[in-house]
Amino acid sequence: MEAYRTEEEQLEALKKWWKENGTAILVGISVALAGVFGYKGWQNHKLSVAAEASAIYSDLLEVSSKSAQGELSDEDKSSLEHLANQLKTEFSDTTYAVFAAFVKAKQAVAEKDLAAAKTELEWVLKQDVDTNLKLVAKLRLARVIFAESTDQADKALALVEKVDAGKFTANYESFKGDVYLAQGNQAKARDAYQKALDASKDNGQPNLFVQVKLDDLAAQ
Repeated sequence: MEAYRTEEEQLEALKKWWKENGTAILVGISVALAGVFGYKGWQNHKLSVAAEASAIYSDLLEVSSKSAQGELSDEDKSSLEHLANQLKTEFSDTTYAVFAAFVKAKQAVAEKDLAAAKTELEWVLKQDVDTNLKLVAKLRLARVIFAESTDQADKALALVEKVDAGKFTANYESFKGDVYLAQGNQAKARDAYQKALDASKDNGQPNLFVQVKLDDLAAQ
């Protein structure tokens, strides 16, 4: 390093160095700070969006819960539709949008509007969401299709067969058993129910309802 004999020489050298390099340094610092504050701002924005979506979803659940007490009033149906659609459009990149579609599908089934239920569940399957949510949507869609007409049994089965259902295996196999039984294929139904029962035991919650179905088949 070059030695300077006086403080004045050191100061002049520093001024010269700053003149040559100071602007670049300030720009670098500004960019770094912008990155930090920009990231924090983005994080705060995401938290704000999540909080707003959560509040709307809470209102949606409050309206939807009234269906347990009886048929929803026209005003409640309108509120449910509005809140659910708001989540699906304004907060489409949040999980709350998917939950809203599930609520709409459930209400549609309650009103026996299976076509509307299918639309909501098909919408969920098109979203970039958690695998477990897609598994739930796929099974519910299969149930809706089968409920529309037993003639669509093959279409319903196509949705749930050859699917790694993971923790939903018991639910998937139980549904497949129902479809096979409706088709008159007792052997496949029995096999599916047994798989459902085994899976439920593995989960630590033996499904007694499935056991009853197996017992009924054994008695035939």
